[in-house]
Amino acid sequence: MARYALDFDWCGFELHPEIPAGGMDLSTMFPPEMVKGMHARLQQVADDLGVTIRPQARAPSTKPALVLSAYARTHGALDAFREHTMDAYWRDGLDIEDRGVLRQLCIKSGLDPDDAMGFLDGEQAPHILLAQRREAMQWGVTGIPTWFMLPTGWSPEGAGPDDDDDDDGPRPVRVVGCQPLDVVEQAAQMAGARLRTPD
Repeated sequence: MARYALDFDWCGFELHPEIPAGGMDLSTMFPPEMVKGMHARLQQVADDLGVTIRPQARAPSTKPALVLSAYARTHGALDAFREHTMDAYWRDGLDIEDRGVLRQLCIKSGLDPDDAMGFLDGEQAPHILLAQRREAMQWGVTGIPTWFMLPTGWSPEGAGPDDDDDDDGPRPVRVVGCQPLDVVEQAAQMAGARLRTPD
């Protein structure tokens, strides 16, 4: 995607709010063959992109990480915190519910760990998660990741993200799930993305 002139904004979404603190085995959430298929698809996409991942047998509660992501956004460190958290879980196999791990992720992202953990423990935390869930429902998010490719200057104003009044021009496009890079790039092209101009 780096070859396209795109502006990115990442929005958190708790796909499985029913997962309790401490996590849940995937085998209790999905049939074994489905888990095997999900892991195989993730591994294939990662291999195609040259990314190292370690698919986990247990799904953590993402509540703490999502709340801290909201904190990181307000402190200009969202991209760094998101990248470090993703690496911690997918590449390093760390427990992203563990407070020690979360503190280290905050430090690596340039955040004050004491202030960040105080925010995590604050009364606003559940309201942040609820607001994220409501926004996702408004946009029709049913899986992660979900990409919304929005043309420059596009505004919803009551329209759904897939509405299209002009079949010949750029239009909003939605891509759901862990898809090959060429699928995501095609969606970006449909939304009017242009290749970056060489310096």
